[in-house]
Amino acid sequence: MRYELTDLRIFMAIANAKSLTNGAAEMHLTAPTASYRLKNLEAALGAALFNRTPKGMSLTAAGETVYRYCQVVLSNIDQLHGEMERYTAGVIGQIRVFANSSTLNQLPIPLSRYLAAYPNVNIDLEEHLSDETVRAVQENRADIGLVASVVHLRGLESIVYGHEELVLMTIPDHPLTQLERVTVDVALQYDVVSVGRNSSNFLYLQQIASSLGCHMNVRVHVPNFAAALRCVQQGVGITLVPRSVAEAAVKEKQAAMVRLDEPWTQRRQMIVARSMSELPDYTKAFIQYLCDYAQEISGVAGGEVAESSAENEPKRPGTIS
Repeated sequence: MRYELTDLRIFMAIANAKSLTNGAAEMHLTAPTASYRLKNLEAALGAALFNRTPKGMSLTAAGETVYRYCQVVLSNIDQLHGEMERYTAGVIGQIRVFANSSTLNQLPIPLSRYLAAYPNVNIDLEEHLSDETVRAVQENRADIGLVASVVHLRGLESIVYGHEELVLMTIPDHPLTQLERVTVDVALQYDVVSVGRNSSNFLYLQQIASSLGCHMNVRVHVPNFAAALRCVQQGVGITLVPRSVAEAAVKEKQAAMVRLDEPWTQRRQMIVARSMSELPDYTKAFIQYLCDYAQEISGVAGGEVAESSAENEPKRPGTIS
């Protein structure tokens, strides 16, 4: 079975145009040339790919199958070409990272240190809920993921590199400050300031509220934690932030911190990958920068890589080899 990528592109052009003539024009070919190559492709695959009618070209059942696979194959080829262009431009690698909001909060310093040390590596960083991050790593849409421990890792390898607690921020004389700890259903009786309509921080809180049947009255969606804290200081509402963000505001007496009596607020920060040992060296180095910075700010030493499952909890991080 022999055919060329050009044959597949011609097939796709004809299928999208539903016309041999228009598909050939899209590929800058004459209709006879496109027809010849299409017939060769059909002969190689051993099946007719189009129903040819006076009204145009429509895919056969076999053609629909080929179309689905061609979409994947040609998309991967285009991505490959894009990656190769990075090498010719002097870039030796790219790391696709998906992360949730609490891990993003402590990312700027190790990220900037790494990029300064590795000028020929680019990082494509996207914010997502932990569940979506796990799926993306499984499906190879992300190389590594930075997630919270509340997520099921579905067999991915994981490294625990830090810890964070989610807390509420209020004005100092807010009624919630009279309580040692509060449950989320009590907290959501008050107006909320959200960090981004599409942020993992807000989407996760929205999921929690929905599961409890609670109404969440969001006064405003703001772009970052700093903006949320400014709104809190003006009495606009309460907001959910990582404790590392909250403590600075508390020290300056700009706002008050209220701890939640909810297990999901205690979050181990984890790096997940399909296989740590198979990652490129420059990706392993990035992971090490994350672990080193987490140790620097918390004094928590690393442990080892573990494969996570429902029965096997992730372990502490260490040197990535």
